Amino acid sequence: MLPSIGAIVKFAYSREAQGSIIGTMIKKTLLGLCVLVLFLLAGTWLVGSAVLFDNPVAQPPNDIPRPTADIPRPAPGEAQILFGDLHVHTSYSLDAAMFGTPAVKGTGYTTPADACDFARYCSALDFWSINDHAEAISPWQWQATREAMRQCDSVGDPSSPDLVSFLGWEWTQGTTRPDPTAHYGHKNVIFRDLGKDREPTRPIAAGNDSVWRQMTQAPTLMRGLALLGMSRLNLAGYESVAAHLKSANEMSDCERADVRDLPPDCYEFADTPTELYEKLDQWGFEALVIPHGLSWGTTNPAGSDFAYQMDQHNAKYQRLLEVNSGHGNSEFYRDMAVTLPGDTTCPAPANGYTPCCWQAGEIIRRRCEANGGADCAERSDRTRSMYLGALDAVSMLNKARSVVPDTHPDDWGQCDQLTGSFQPAYNYQPKQSAQYMLTLGDTDNRYRPGFIGSSDNHTARPGIGYKEVSRRYMTDTKDSGQTFPPGDPTADQPVEPSGLPFIEDQEDAANAFFYTGGLVAVHSSDRSREAIWDALQARAVYGTSGPRIGLWFELVDADGTAHGMGSELELAGNPTFRIGATGSIKQKPGCPNHVEAALGAERMHNLCRNECFNPSDEAHRIERLEVVRILPRSTASEKPADLIQDPWRVFDCSGQGSHCSAEFTDPDFTRTGWEAAYYVRAVQEATDTIQGDPFRCEYDDNGNCVKTNYCVGVDREEDCLSPAQHRAWSSPIYVSPASSSGAPATEPLPTLGS
Repeated sequence: MLPSIGAIVKFAYSREAQGSIIGTMIKKTLLGLCVLVLFLLAGTWLVGSAVLFDNPVAQPPNDIPRPTADIPRPAPGEAQILFGDLHVHTSYSLDAAMFGTPAVKGTGYTTPADACDFARYCSALDFWSINDHAEAISPWQWQATREAMRQCDSVGDPSSPDLVSFLGWEWTQGTTRPDPTAHYGHKNVIFRDLGKDREPTRPIAAGNDSVWRQMTQAPTLMRGLALLGMSRLNLAGYESVAAHLKSANEMSDCERADVRDLPPDCYEFADTPTELYEKLDQWGFEALVIPHGLSWGTTNPAGSDFAYQMDQHNAKYQRLLEVNSGHGNSEFYRDMAVTLPGDTTCPAPANGYTPCCWQAGEIIRRRCEANGGADCAERSDRTRSMYLGALDAVSMLNKARSVVPDTHPDDWGQCDQLTGSFQPAYNYQPKQSAQYMLTLGDTDNRYRPGFIGSSDNHTARPGIGYKEVSRRYMTDTKDSGQTFPPGDPTADQPVEPSGLPFIEDQEDAANAFFYTGGLVAVHSSDRSREAIWDALQARAVYGTSGPRIGLWFELVDADGTAHGMGSELELAGNPTFRIGATGSIKQKPGCPNHVEAALGAERMHNLCRNECFNPSDEAHRIERLEVVRILPRSTASEKPADLIQDPWRVFDCSGQGSHCSAEFTDPDFTRTGWEAAYYVRAVQEATDTIQGDPFRCEYDDNGNCVKTNYCVGVDREEDCLSPAQHRAWSSPIYVSPASSSGAPATEPLPTLGS
């Protein structure tokens, strides 16, 4: 039976009504989505603009000096050794601010006042400097830094202060620049004096393309989105970072003009070291510029070579060199087949060095063989080719490891690392090492630095090497307590590169190469700012790996005149040297009573972690003294390995206890006519040390490392202790034959051990 007209009309009406209802629902849904999107955008903008967040409050340093009884005071006119740290960051460095968030270390937002209190009470240093990255310091932060440093320095007796504070910053270039020929690295700028008329109005950054500058210049919505992502929508602990980003974003670039003609609130930068030196000349203040982070592959592009910046060397400012820090030891040179983007051949392991391209092939080969594959050699070769094809010179952009799926840091073993050395820098770049630098240049332009150590600490804790405790707080590790788990550790085929390299197992492994860091020691006439600065300028300095080892090294003339470490002189005869070294004082647990009296129990815990410099009456043994002789090249064709003699002399101190001394002469000096640099390593008895051995190898019968056991992905409170022999490095003594005036040698190179 056919439907009636009424039924048809009713049906049509109902369909129309339904359509109208559905349409209304769609409109409401779309409207709701639009409102939600607008709400999210508004919230993201509010976070990125930081309009709801105030700048962090900068509290003044504590104004109670250390007790005079705790400060060694030699007789007037008697030289003394003072210990300091010339490389310290607070959260005014943007990377440190991000590291302190709950997503990374959870150690909070720190200021120069925190660093001052730590240096005075926790580590009991004699001097220190502030070196926050200039590339993201806002005007209010720089002014707060200047004020905090003056306050820190005004505590106690000005004629013999308990702590001398030096103002400075870090000029940080090259982190994302892939071209080694345009890479100038990181340099700390430090000023002798404090006072409104004796300090720069602004820090000078390293170019406008710095990764930190670019981060602060991101659009408001992008900054907000990044903060919301990091915080997982819980902004507690991120307010200070949001305000930091906002204030740095508001800075416009300075014009190219004399530094004294520029406004105080613009972003001033120098693209090259030479431009930096020109700007420092315009200020006219006494300053030092100290290269550091030398062989650290995290911040130096693959193939970095200090030779490329020898034309930028300035002997007036560049008097010192940071050899050791919490980011590793950059002393040693070794011939290493470092692979570079564009390489088509993966070199086999040699000279104790395994390229990661080779190890990538080994991982796939082993997996293939374990799975019973028939073409394992072909897969291994293909993996190495794919690895080379994915290489990026910039560590944080390098995805090459991702061609091998599902790996753990231990799968990669010791590849791309300097092995058989003391606490090496990660992904070692040998042509940025101190030993290599001493071979460079010519008679008109050599770099003859004094050697120092410092911490490069990013938690406002100068001089942290007094005890090996609290890895999470006292080192720059970002260990999250877990590694990125491999999905299928039996996967035996290479894959196309993918992923974000800086959050994969490469970053996990890097956390095994963060140490407590070093110190700089000066042979000073007294405790005053002027005397300490004069010692730094004169290179009467040495570095330690953290403990306060005493070290003396001098050249003695025939008439008995002594020339201390850092000296530069000409001789007509063979040089004779004297060495003395004293082991560091063993530490008692806890803190001296005056620390809690000054800071209070809560702040002593939060800042010092209840462990301070607390010397006993007993010293560690010195085990040996090692002398290194380096012969600067006379022609560019000479191989660095032939010019570096390490060790050239070794003196066993096993029977001398905590103090060891030695004397030696170079019998070949006048015969060969070679200029030479001599320096000393004083090596202390082994003690448990945070990441004392980052590899933790298992060895075969021939002494080969067959398996690493990186201490990463462990409980965040685990200190990852293993034995290591702490040491001190003297500044070199630079000697030229009086008759040669730097002329090329007429005799062959002296042989090792001659």
